[in-house]
Amino acid sequence: MHPDKPLAVAVRLAGADSDVGCVNALRALGVEIRRLEESGSGRDLDLILDLTCRPAAPQHLAGPRFGYWTFLYGETPERTAPGLPDILSGRRAAFVRLARLLPGGRAMILREGSVKTVTHSPARTRRRLLEAASRWPAQMLARLARDGAAPAGTEIELPARSRIERIALGARLPAALARNVARRIKHDLTRERWRIGVIEQPIGRVIEAFNPAAIRWLDVPFDGFIADPFGRQGPNGSLTVLAEGYPWRERRGRITAIERRQDGTLAVTPTSLSFDTHLSYPYIIEHEGEIYCIPESAAQRRVQLFRAVEFPGRWAPDRVLLEGFAGADTSVIRHRGRWWMFTCDHADQDEAKLLVFHSADLRGPWTPHALNPVKCDMRSSRPAGSPFVADDGTLYRPAQDCSRVYGGALTINRVIRLTPEEFEEEVAAHLRPDPAGPCPDGLHTLSAAGGLTLIDGKRHELLPAPIAAALNRMLRGRAPALFGHGQNRLHQSAS
Repeated sequence: MHPDKPLAVAVRLAGADSDVGCVNALRALGVEIRRLEESGSGRDLDLILDLTCRPAAPQHLAGPRFGYWTFLYGETPERTAPGLPDILSGRRAAFVRLARLLPGGRAMILREGSVKTVTHSPARTRRRLLEAASRWPAQMLARLARDGAAPAGTEIELPARSRIERIALGARLPAALARNVARRIKHDLTRERWRIGVIEQPIGRVIEAFNPAAIRWLDVPFDGFIADPFGRQGPNGSLTVLAEGYPWRERRGRITAIERRQDGTLAVTPTSLSFDTHLSYPYIIEHEGEIYCIPESAAQRRVQLFRAVEFPGRWAPDRVLLEGFAGADTSVIRHRGRWWMFTCDHADQDEAKLLVFHSADLRGPWTPHALNPVKCDMRSSRPAGSPFVADDGTLYRPAQDCSRVYGGALTINRVIRLTPEEFEEEVAAHLRPDPAGPCPDGLHTLSAAGGLTLIDGKRHELLPAPIAAALNRMLRGRAPALFGHGQNRLHQSAS
C-alpha cells in the first residue's frame, strides 16, 4: 500500500515485544505511524490501534476514519490480559480477536482466531496469542485499500468489569494453574482408540445433512487403532482404504491397506509405505491415470509424493514436494487451473496455523502463499481429509476442530477467496460425534471415496498400562515427563 498520501495510524503501545511485530507490519505497508499520546483528538488520523487493555478515551472512538482498533481475549471477548480468561477456565484453546471499539461499550469483530493454550504457563500462552495476531491490523488495512471498506463484522457487547473484579481474576490464577496441571496428568493416563467408518453417501451430501448415527463403523482385524482413512471405491461394492495403523506394541504409526471384499469381509495388508519413523494421513491423489499418495512423515522433515507401482501395496518415491518442512496432514487439490496444498507445520502450532502452497504442476515447484500462515484457529485450520468442489464450483475444505480436545470434531470450511495473494474461508458446517455411539469423543478425518465417504472416530480409554507407566516415571524421579507427550495418537501434548 503506497497511496499518494500515506495513511496516518496512531499506536498505543503496551510496552511488550509483540508491539514490534504489529508496528513493523504496518510500516511495511508504507503508513505513517505516530504515538497515540502525541496525536490529540485523532480527527486527522485514519486509524488508532490500541495494543493495551486500558480504557479508550471517548473522543478517540469517533475521530479516526477507520475507527479505533484493539485486541480482545477469551472465548467471551473482553479487554483483558492475553490468555488469562482461557487459562482460568482451563480451555484448550486461547482466543484472540481484532475488533473496532464502538461507543456504548460495544465492539465490532474484524478478525478472530485461537492458539493452543499452554495451560500451566500464562507467559507462553500470551506470546502465542500476540505472535499469531501481530500481522492482522496490517492485513486488514491492506484489505481496506483493496476493497474500499472493511468486512461487516459481528457486533458484541463488551463485559464491564470493575477494578476489583479485574484484581479478583488475577487472584484466581494460582488455583487455576494447579487444576490445569492435574488435568494434564489425567490426560497422560488415557489412550485414544480410533476406528474408521463408512457413510453410504458422497461427501457433498454428507455435509448437507450429517447424521453420526448413520456411520457404519468397521471392525478391522488389527491389534491397535486405525485412523486417517483415504480410499478408492471399486466395482460391485468393493472398497480399498489406506489408513494409519498404530499397533499397540510398536507405538509407531504405519500405512496399512484395508480391503473390503464383495462379501463384506475385511482384509488388512501392509504396504511398502514404511519408514523407521511415524507415518500417518496417507492422502491419495489420482492424476493423469496414476495413483499417488502423500503420507504424513513429519519426522523426516519433508512432504514426499509417492507413486503407486501396484495399488494398494507397492509404492515408489516420486518427488519431494517440500524439503525441510515437517508437514502435518498435507492435503492437495487441483482447482481452477492450479494445484493447492493445505498443510500445517509440526514445528509451529500445527493444530492452529494453516499454511497454503500453490503450483502449476503436482510435482512442483511449490510456492508459499503470500499470507502464510493464512489463518490461525484451533477450530478450523488443520486439514482433516479431502477438499472437494461442489456442483456449483465452490471449494470446500474439511478441517479439525481441536479447540476442546485433539480431533474432537470436524469443521467444513467454504473457501471464498483463493489466489496466490488472497485467502478467505468461512464455516459451512460443523460435524460432531454421536455421544451415544461407539466413538463419542471425536471425529478427525472426512474423505471422499467415489460415492462413499470415509470417516474416523475415537473413544477415550483409561487403561492400567498408561497409569502404571506414569507411576513408574514418578517413582523414578521423572514426574516432569507427565507434562510432555502423552499416550495419545501422534503423541499429542496436552499443552
